[in-house]
Amino acid sequence: MRNFSVPKYWIIRKNWFLDLLQGFMLVLTFSWLFYDSLYAFFPLLPLLWLWHKERALARKQKEEEQFKKMFREWILLLASSLSAGYSVENAMKQSMTELSLMFPEGGAMLEEVKSMLAKAENNQSPEMLLEEFASHYPLEEVESFVEVFCTARVSGGSLNAIIRSTAAQMAEIMDTRREIATLLASKVYEQRIMTVMPLAVLLYLRIGSREFLEGLYHNIFGVCVSTVCLIIYLGAYWMGKRMVQFEI
Repeated sequence: MRNFSVPKYWIIRKNWFLDLLQGFMLVLTFSWLFYDSLYAFFPLLPLLWLWHKERALARKQKEEEQFKKMFREWILLLASSLSAGYSVENAMKQSMTELSLMFPEGGAMLEEVKSMLAKAENNQSPEMLLEEFASHYPLEEVESFVEVFCTARVSGGSLNAIIRSTAAQMAEIMDTRREIATLLASKVYEQRIMTVMPLAVLLYLRIGSREFLEGLYHNIFGVCVSTVCLIIYLGAYWMGKRMVQFEI
């Protein structure tokens, strides 16, 4: 399965560097707050990998939503071109031109349409191009659209009506997602606050009442207690993130 974005090399490097920098700062913060020692940085290095994985997943989800949005707009443009009397091949060309104007920053969907048009010049049928497209991006919306499109081409059904129906269904799903995201917005905000609060309280104690935490540092019992607290904190963060996520 292909990535949902087609970023340039320097963008990949930039994202990797920012993730690495943020991860280092996070691990250093944990080392200082929970153990009062920079030596704890090395045992906590696996958190750097978990942070990078979490950030990569968040970017992938954002890119997938952007891809679905562009895909919906593309099939609407395709339906509009077919209604104007264009053939399927010419409708794809017209839709790509209009899609590039709507999304000047580009994206995976735009790159895929360009690729399909390049292959169409080698006399590949639209059905083959769309089936290959669905194999690259095996999303439910894409696979459903390609299956119905190919069936309509074989049976002689109304492509315009089918495309508009598919776009309407995708719009309904996306609207439902937005409504759920709006309902969950306050819970997501609360989850972020609850993630920061334990660290903020610990920081306050470190700065304002350091003597209360002296027993936790530089002794075996304190290290064990701090480690248990860190595990509980990370587990609560993971559970909180999963509780405010949803799929439709």
